[in-house]
Amino acid sequence: MKHIVITGLGGVGGYYGGMLARAYAKSDEVAVHFVARGEHAQEIALNGLQVETPKGSFTVRPRNIVQDAKLLNIQADYVLCCTKSYDLAEAIRGIAPVVGSETVVLPLLNGVDIRERISDMLPEADVWYGLTYIVAMKMGPGTIRNVHGRGKIFFGTGGKRTEKGDRLEEILREAGIRGEWHDDIVLQMWKKFIIISVSAVASAYFDLPVLLAFERHADMCDLLLHEITTVARALGIDLPTKYCRRELIEAWGGDKQATTSMHRDFRAGRPTEVDTLCGYVVHEAEQRGIPVPAYKEIYRGLSVGICR
Repeated sequence: MKHIVITGLGGVGGYYGGMLARAYAKSDEVAVHFVARGEHAQEIALNGLQVETPKGSFTVRPRNIVQDAKLLNIQADYVLCCTKSYDLAEAIRGIAPVVGSETVVLPLLNGVDIRERISDMLPEADVWYGLTYIVAMKMGPGTIRNVHGRGKIFFGTGGKRTEKGDRLEEILREAGIRGEWHDDIVLQMWKKFIIISVSAVASAYFDLPVLLAFERHADMCDLLLHEITTVARALGIDLPTKYCRRELIEAWGGDKQATTSMHRDFRAGRPTEVDTLCGYVVHEAEQRGIPVPAYKEIYRGLSVGICR
């Protein structure tokens, strides 16, 4: 029996957790468990998790849903960590009781330093790099919506594929999830991080949808792209600025009203990932003597809640 534990049941964890729980509801080979708290967890325990997609909706119950992972009394084979970066430490403490030396921890959250942060907290675990492309959100307690259809998950260790990687690809595929091992996973993570970081900080700082921010503040946005690709290059990731700009614009599909979750969080007064998406770039640049005036200006402003 393979035990899969999902922590962080927002849009990402809720959708992938729901797909896995549905696929393996009656399986003798794979068991899916949720670790969650609050009203969301209570609603799922009582009435199941409702997942809405463009192709229809379904309601599913995991094998277990618990607030305290110790109650599962298992050692997980795979843990999908889908929390926000500002909740990472609490989430990792929460799943520690089910993590052992054979446990793969796969983070599916923003940031290129997440693997290192988790490894520091769980030195015994097999922590991988991971990322996801998906537009999904929690609509309310017990309800998740995937806006554009099924997403995709990229993962790896930074080396050649392994038997555990093959098995995870198979588990995801049988659940209708596109999961891919990438030998160059660090490069793949930086490709996404550059797009997400620049989109998030520009939309939040200028209080505009992403493409409108690029139209109305083109010089500042281009400077952000130049700065982050310069930092990436210093870290061994060579991605041309023009390539990243083209990829960013294409990623938003011409939708001039589309914005980032960080922009929405700032507007709603919720916690944000400003340290992960903006502060990280500033700190890495400072350590290497790289000037990043645009990122510094925005980080200072967003850190005290100032938008332009």
